[in-house]
Amino acid sequence: MGLNQGGSSNRTYLSISGGKIAKRVPEGTAGSIKCNSKDGTKVWYEQRFASLSGYIVDVFKRVSEQGYGDQLCVVLKDGSEEYQIQMPWSSRYSSGFFLSMPNIDAGKEITLTPWSKEVDGKTRTMLYLRHGQEDIKWGWTKDNPGNMPEMKQIKVKGQIVWDDSERQEFFEKHLNDIFMPQVKAVSSVKKLDSYAPQAVEDPDDDGLPF
Repeated sequence: MGLNQGGSSNRTYLSISGGKIAKRVPEGTAGSIKCNSKDGTKVWYEQRFASLSGYIVDVFKRVSEQGYGDQLCVVLKDGSEEYQIQMPWSSRYSSGFFLSMPNIDAGKEITLTPWSKEVDGKTRTMLYLRHGQEDIKWGWTKDNPGNMPEMKQIKVKGQIVWDDSERQEFFEKHLNDIFMPQVKAVSSVKKLDSYAPQAVEDPDDDGLPF
């Protein structure tokens, strides 16, 4: 489970970079790679992993106050370890999670696997989810969209662009009204189970009903 490496008991913050789970680390960390900002003014180091697994304990929208764009944050728990992975709220990575929500079992361990590939000069990305070895199917698809709003074409500064505002609002409502109550209900049961009193065997009990 988790990132398949040991770590501290504090929450580990992750992102997605180059189609991989990315963890920022100090320079010189084993297995790390050097990264640069697009303008070349910032340098940092990352370890990258193919996937992340654990039990979902929280999912929320983090609103940016610095204009960097809102983020979808998914918190997974693996034993005593917690991992928070974040991705742009309006992105194909987040869409992979949103579209899977109706079929996610909050009581099962889940694996998040990002994907990125260059196709015809463009970068294609997606986030795939699995329970064990079973792929989690999307609850809404192009052929069966249900009540999911369609994206619309609008004109911005003379350019025609796709607007996903209504769809993102739809995903956010489902997240807050349906999905997160399921996660909280499962978490509550797990906490009760973890503190359930253990049965104490009576040494004088011979198993007879009298």
